[in-house]
Amino acid sequence: MTELVRVIVENGIGELVLNRPQQRNSLIGPLVWEMQSGLEKLEKDEGCNSIVIRGEQGYFCAGLDLKAFSQDPPPDWRSRFQDDWAKFHKTIFISNKPIVGALQGFAIAGGSALALACDFLVVGEGSFMHVSEVERNMMAPINIFWLQLRHSYHRALKMALLGERHYGESLLNLGIADRCVPESEVLGAAREIAGRFAGFNGGNVRQLKYSIRSACVHQDFDELLASIKQSMQV
Repeated sequence: MTELVRVIVENGIGELVLNRPQQRNSLIGPLVWEMQSGLEKLEKDEGCNSIVIRGEQGYFCAGLDLKAFSQDPPPDWRSRFQDDWAKFHKTIFISNKPIVGALQGFAIAGGSALALACDFLVVGEGSFMHVSEVERNMMAPINIFWLQLRHSYHRALKMALLGERHYGESLLNLGIADRCVPESEVLGAAREIAGRFAGFNGGNVRQLKYSIRSACVHQDFDELLASIKQSMQV
């Protein structure tokens, strides 16, 4: 069977590669399980000082695989998907290794949450992010979590409440992306950033990231997410 996620470590850089290109790297339970396992593997690997998250064949992530979610009878993973998805994002949250996203093609709904979760983000000039849940009359707790944690109130409104697509230069101007480059250069630019971290003392980088998070974030992941979910029930 084809691996749903590929894990690569080379020159101090780990890569977590979503590998469902025929489905535009859309999310299903087994994919999230392998993402979780792969990220835990990279966290434990002493030869890995930084992590790149990307999608195979030029697609970052199209969000939920709605066809798989709507199967009848429902797949056995569907009932626990939200918990598994939150667990994966908690692992990103507590990671002390710098995480760089390589956004090629698009990051939609759950895919945008994955892109927003990255500490640094490289986006293609023609690629876009779309926090699209509002158009589907859905809530977006993980997207809101990362927008609240990393960005301003006004920026969160632009991204989540308007529900518009934001392309490369717009994402750079909003401060969502750190670099905007031609599509063919996205992965190289992400690896360049990750390689800079890989060239530093790994223990020092991890301690610095931990110290910055401790100084700037005064609630843990579960508390923050619970407060967001509670506000959505009002």
